[in-house]
Amino acid sequence: MVPSTADALTAERAKAAFDVAAMNGFLIDEATRQRVAKMEQIMAAEPETFSIRNKYFMSRQEKMEHALKIGRRLVEMSQAGKVTSEDISTADSILDINGPFGLHRVMFIPTLENQATDEQKELFLKPAMRYEILGCYAQTEIGHGSNVQGLETTCTYIPETDEFEVHSPTISACKWWIGSLGVTATHAMVMAQLIVGGKNHGPCPVVVPIRSTADHRPLPGVTVGDLGPKFGFNYMDNGFLMLDHVRVPRVNLLQRYIAVSRDGTVSRPANVDPKVAYGTMVYVRTQIVRTTSQALARAMTVAVRYTSMRRQFAGKADRALPPGEESPVLDYGMVQYRLIPLLAQNYAMYATSQAFYKHYNECMAEMDRGNFSALKELHATACGLKRWTSDVAIRGIDTCRHACGGHGFSEFSGLNEFYGNQYPNIIWEGDNYVLSQQTSRFLLKLVMTLRAGKRVADNQTTQYLRRHLTDGRVAGSPRFAGKSVREMAADPQLQLDVLGYRAAVIASELADKMGAGQTWNRSLVAMQRLSDAHSDYIVASYFRRHLATLPATSPLLPTLNKLAALLFLYVLERNPGDLFRLPTPFTQEQVVEVEEQLAALIADVREQAVPLVDAFGISDMSLNSALGRSDGRVYEDYLQWAMEDPLNREDTGNAIRAEWFQKYYKPVLHAADNKKQAKL
Repeated sequence: MVPSTADALTAERAKAAFDVAAMNGFLIDEATRQRVAKMEQIMAAEPETFSIRNKYFMSRQEKMEHALKIGRRLVEMSQAGKVTSEDISTADSILDINGPFGLHRVMFIPTLENQATDEQKELFLKPAMRYEILGCYAQTEIGHGSNVQGLETTCTYIPETDEFEVHSPTISACKWWIGSLGVTATHAMVMAQLIVGGKNHGPCPVVVPIRSTADHRPLPGVTVGDLGPKFGFNYMDNGFLMLDHVRVPRVNLLQRYIAVSRDGTVSRPANVDPKVAYGTMVYVRTQIVRTTSQALARAMTVAVRYTSMRRQFAGKADRALPPGEESPVLDYGMVQYRLIPLLAQNYAMYATSQAFYKHYNECMAEMDRGNFSALKELHATACGLKRWTSDVAIRGIDTCRHACGGHGFSEFSGLNEFYGNQYPNIIWEGDNYVLSQQTSRFLLKLVMTLRAGKRVADNQTTQYLRRHLTDGRVAGSPRFAGKSVREMAADPQLQLDVLGYRAAVIASELADKMGAGQTWNRSLVAMQRLSDAHSDYIVASYFRRHLATLPATSPLLPTLNKLAALLFLYVLERNPGDLFRLPTPFTQEQVVEVEEQLAALIADVREQAVPLVDAFGISDMSLNSALGRSDGRVYEDYLQWAMEDPLNREDTGNAIRAEWFQKYYKPVLHAADNKKQAKL
């Protein structure tokens, strides 16, 4: 008898070599787990508001209204003291709904918290926390996105009236793609060129009221609206904004790190790095690392569960099965190669998100104390990790969709919505190809500083560069020289040495070429390689650092060490050219061994694939997927969902079909009868 999908999933879970709940505890901190449990219980008690089962049938306008309904209810609960701001963010994550109130919490409020003076916090932050004003973060322009320095919107001081005049001088200065702006925001945090006394002091944030809080109509001089349907992310009201000489009081310019006095004197606190004005972007990038980890985990849960249950063809996989029984799709080598390395990357992303957020908070605490020395490294790391995690997530979600075959094309898989909602992450908060240049610029400056014999700060980046470069140049033989790939895969420090050496060599080679006259433009492709190599090292380092928090005797470590080794081998297997080009190159035999060791490890980890995705702890409410159901009743739910389509329901379907029959089908089906009738 062929096992049912539910039985197949139960059999996969029986293979677990570790405690799934304990693994979940390793991946996700206790406070987050408690918030998730709390919010799932709250939302399950009010399905009329929070249920997302019908979202695949909704139009964009219906999705936006649904998100507003959810957002309003969560704000009501917040004001009643039932939930916190963190609880609300958790609810958004569970539902995978980035609603119109989201950017108010994620960008508008953090910008005020980090860059407003005490006086400005009274004026703007406290009302924002009470939702008496609704904000957005208006940086990107229709003609300028990644080039923040090139923004055209101006904020000019008018000393006669003690005001700033905020103006969009050209159509290319129109603010564009701004979340929560389309129909929601009453106030915009506008990034504009600060001009005082004819001098441009660069982009700075200024609070601009754009809609009346009494009737929500646009204020004088403000042209604002929604951008319309998008590829995904359609719960959010991305919008546009044009400002025609709009005046705001001087206090509306955020002045914690730059101040403009009544007489027009511009000042900054001592030792302040001007890039601190971009602090909101760094914060958002830390959140992207976290949210992309969760998004990929959703897709991995669906794909691994479904491919372990879905059976296709008999006698073609390596595992022996009873006569006539078809093989689980996950037993096929090509499916394993597409999914299992992604699982290792996903685990590394979870570890990285925790470690990097901790690093961010430490740096922000130092900046609060007036120490900005860590800002450049934090910014470069954020750029690289944002690119790395979003690239892996977008490619990974699409791979999961492909691995699910034809059923992955259905909205009921959940995968298409996951993909559309996450796709903007490779574009917003810095296009990924542009961000790689910022990471590479930082690394190249460090190499040149080392070559000049100057002191560099002590951080995770400079530590690996100094370990592998002598006076900024590659010298000596690395520790892994002469080691077999098997030895490297078994030794965490050797793994980090290989990845760090690779990144340091690429940085040194590029510094040589640019020092010899190679232009920035001709260097852009190499900068992608350098940024990714650096991030490969940083992610592996964060993963190992998180593993080190477990006791040496932890029963989780054997499986986690396999994932870390798999991550390492996958990087090498995908970049053989880098291995041959190293000053101490890999041999052809070693490159072949990389492929062999990777294949063996993938097959090994496949046996733990279902328990590993179960450890993500993602509920059926959050997955909202027929293919990824935790009880394995895939086909039953898939069919039921199709029956819930308005075209199939008795109440709506009969009326729709009857109308269409009269309008469209009947004239075609009875065309010959109609001709006969016409002749009579």
